[in-house]
Amino acid sequence: MLKTNRMKKIITFLLFVATININAQITLEKFYPTGGLSYDDLRLIKLSSSGYKYAISDNTKITLYNLNHTLFKTINFPTLPGGLSSSGPPEVFYISEELFNTNPADIEYFIQYIDGTNSIFHCGVADELGNFLLYKDSAAVNGVKKEGREGFISYTTSGTKMMISQNKNTTSGAWVYSLPGTLPCQDCSNGTTSSRTEINNMQGNSITNYPNPTKNETTVAYDLPQGVSSADLVFYTITGQEVKRFKVTNAFKDILISTADLEAGTYYYQLQAPGANSAGKKMIVIK
Repeated sequence: MLKTNRMKKIITFLLFVATININAQITLEKFYPTGGLSYDDLRLIKLSSSGYKYAISDNTKITLYNLNHTLFKTINFPTLPGGLSSSGPPEVFYISEELFNTNPADIEYFIQYIDGTNSIFHCGVADELGNFLLYKDSAAVNGVKKEGREGFISYTTSGTKMMISQNKNTTSGAWVYSLPGTLPCQDCSNGTTSSRTEINNMQGNSITNYPNPTKNETTVAYDLPQGVSSADLVFYTITGQEVKRFKVTNAFKDILISTADLEAGTYYYQLQAPGANSAGKKMIVIK
């Protein structure tokens, strides 16, 4: 009996230590050899259709990566009007699928550079085919903060990420870490950034699913905050691709979801309502 009690104490202690380690774990996901302190800053963006992406720009192109760090797309910079050449790497200030036009099939971005002949700023909006949708001579947006400058810790559908830039004279790079905790969501709904208070109202235990892991179907239990009558329940792949979307209301507390059509793997889901999103939760599908 004494031996049994002693074993129980040892097991309890080990579980306690393991829980502390899990809760405190900051995990290195990826080191990008470019993306440091120059104009090629690594940034985390959200595209309206394709979801969250890492973006790095250099002298000639923008390179986009999925949340699992696989290559998503490479976009070459357009030929500058009038035969001008840039005196250094162009700055990319904003990347979007449906902001500069409403077609989600291609990507547009705001670019700024200094021409090497007159040392004058030029800027505009270009698309991924190399066309300028807008071009302004002798113009700039200096003083405007770029995406990623203040967002070195960012919310994504696959957890909270932290990006740190390498600071060396001869090399440039950046590290991406996965953080164990949650961040008051920096996401937005319908173009309006949610406030900290509104986001907190959707966090905590407002959403969960069971069984998890699941094989053919799972029940998602949810609790909409006061003042929110309906929301979208959205499911994403680990790379940020949306795979399912359902409308839920405060008339019910759960919804039965079929997972039979999903491939085995890890997915994330979230409640989205105007002005408030819940924290992302993980769902594992097995076959």
